[in-house]
Amino acid sequence: MQVTITLIIIIITVAVSLYTMQKPRVLNSLMMNPYQISHSGQYYRLISSGFVHRDHMHLIFNMFSFYFFGTQLEYIFQQIFGGLGGVHFIVLYLLGIIVSDLPTVFKHRKNIYYNSLGASGAVSAVVFACILFLPLRDICFYGVLCFPGFILGVSCLGYSY
Repeated sequence: MQVTITLIIIIITVAVSLYTMQKPRVLNSLMMNPYQISHSGQYYRLISSGFVHRDHMHLIFNMFSFYFFGTQLEYIFQQIFGGLGGVHFIVLYLLGIIVSDLPTVFKHRKNIYYNSLGASGAVSAVVFACILFLPLRDICFYGVLCFPGFILGVSCLGYSY
């Protein structure tokens, strides 16, 4: 198995998540808390929240999805950007976490009790980037239900709205 940026991000995320599942105080200090970001300047939470997960199923689902789409997108970025493909990939991943958290920060900035966590924003950024580059490639659920990427993307956006 080749060591890729995707694999490194997965290893870091799994290690941090498993550690924080055993250490609630550390987990609480890394979760995205809009109040702490807005009032205490704890901006690191915008990124750290993407590397912690509350439970194993959440972690497995995010990392499983990320593995398949991340390795594909990494290859695409290497073809487009050459040696800087990895840098672009990391930037996309981190911006996916930050940008997905910003609306929540503005909406809940006065709510001291609101917390969120997980890599879903980053994983979504990677999935949708893959769909952008390969819109006709089939994405299959459980190896049975297959749809072209753009149909899945539009469906996800519609459902989210």
